Amino acid sequence: MFQLSAEQYDVLYSVKDYEREAHLLREHLSHLDPSLHTVLDVACGTGAHDEHLCRYYEVDGLDLKSEFVETARRRNQRGRYHVADMRDFRLDRLYDTVICLFGSIGYARSRADLVRTLTCCREHLTPRGVVVIEPWLTPDAFESPAIHRHHSREGEVTVVRMSRSTRRQDGADCVSVLDIHYLVGTPEGIDYSTETHELGLFTHRQMESALTEAGFCDIHHDRQGLAGRGLYTARVGRSNS
Repeated sequence: MFQLSAEQYDVLYSVKDYEREAHLLREHLSHLDPSLHTVLDVACGTGAHDEHLCRYYEVDGLDLKSEFVETARRRNQRGRYHVADMRDFRLDRLYDTVICLFGSIGYARSRADLVRTLTCCREHLTPRGVVVIEPWLTPDAFESPAIHRHHSREGEVTVVRMSRSTRRQDGADCVSVLDIHYLVGTPEGIDYSTETHELGLFTHRQMESALTEAGFCDIHHDRQGLAGRGLYTARVGRSNS
């Protein structure tokens, strides 16, 4: 889970073009099925995609960090947002589409938890529903060991991030480990913090097999996707509808 505040998180990713990605996703969904109307955003973060998607769809969301959920509620005041773990959530509504973007599916970490997460997604879809997954990196694409740096500024807040990326093998699961260091500067001073994120590195074959095991069919992989990391779409299998 991110230790940054919602404001600091949004500053860090202020260079990300959420509006463009939401537009591309809308085009993608319209091509799949123009009748899709309701969307659940799993691991929605601060709701930056939803702020644009809610112009076209009824959008709800969930995230593990309560402060992010509060920010998402302010961005999309018509939506219902929940503090929940994507690996095990139970809501009282079914949706036409469930999305999980920005590589957040990697936080499932293991293949077993990947199947659990995708099964939860399928259980919240209508019989003709569609799941859309923007994956984290594959084992081949992940650089290790590697150093990455990034900084962003909005108004009087500057966020600098430097991370060291390594990988670990947990039995059959390959896990990326990101040791992240932050400097957050404001007129009041500079704060320093660290955190470690662990995300599963899943191959294309593992993603497809997990989607199948979770009860999906008609699996399609777009190599480019919304931002260059690819995009998986799949429909609820007939035996689960």
